[in-house]
Amino acid sequence: MKSEIYEQVTAKIIEMLDKGEISWQKPWAASFSCRSGATNKPYSLLNQLLLGQRPGFYFTFKQVKERGGHIRKGAKSEAIFFYKTLTVDSNIVIGSKDENEAESPMKKNIPMLKMYRVFHQSDINGIDCPQIDTSGYTHTLDNTAEAVISAYISRENINFDNSASDRAFYRPFDDSVKVPNPSQFADIAEYYSTTFHELSHSTLTESRCNRKASQGITFFGSEDYSREELVAEISAAMLCHRTGVDTEKAFRNSVAYIQGWRRALKNDPVAIVWAASRAEKAARYILNDEQPE
Repeated sequence: MKSEIYEQVTAKIIEMLDKGEISWQKPWAASFSCRSGATNKPYSLLNQLLLGQRPGFYFTFKQVKERGGHIRKGAKSEAIFFYKTLTVDSNIVIGSKDENEAESPMKKNIPMLKMYRVFHQSDINGIDCPQIDTSGYTHTLDNTAEAVISAYISRENINFDNSASDRAFYRPFDDSVKVPNPSQFADIAEYYSTTFHELSHSTLTESRCNRKASQGITFFGSEDYSREELVAEISAAMLCHRTGVDTEKAFRNSVAYIQGWRRALKNDPVAIVWAASRAEKAARYILNDEQPE
């Protein structure tokens, strides 16, 4: 495939960026996660991690008793934490020059961290849990895109997981890619864009495309981090175009994402062109495509 295809994608990205601000939207819906049985609300990310991302409803011992339920014998509770700021009145005495003293009421914020022990619904008998629709969206997977993904992860021995979750990432230390399940995306093109984005990150390693500068990423928002995000998202747009799964809506969302990271680079005018050349290399590597002369 000629380089003109990749150049067309880059040109279209730049054209849309020049038109002005575009709002990015997270393309997937949160999966059925760990929730409070009392409020039907999902727990914070910290508590999701502490609970091992075991989906379901959780109740304290008191909440179980209040609902007439019983804890299964041998069941073990898990610790979760809640942080809040408590505002209290604090009367501070202020001395005056005429020996009179005035009390000035002031507000004082006190941080509080509280721990609770909770039980998973499977360890509780005798109570009904709220019902949540977990069916998600139904899609017909694209054969061409699926073939590209399958061939790449098989060839490179990448650990790929697309089970239901609320996270998408590439993890270098065990060479693994995690993306949400296709059923969480309203637009299947967004699923492939997200998947190609994370697979493009996997090409940064020395044994693949060797983007050495990006391997030193130490914190979110750094210049190297921002440049790597540009590479991955432009590569994803190129791969979506090559496999024929791109849509105008998905492409606009990609441009919005790119726009945010270009801003982190202080709108460097050459950042997109710099990233596009590396993105093309990443896309070609994933496709096992020939390099341009």
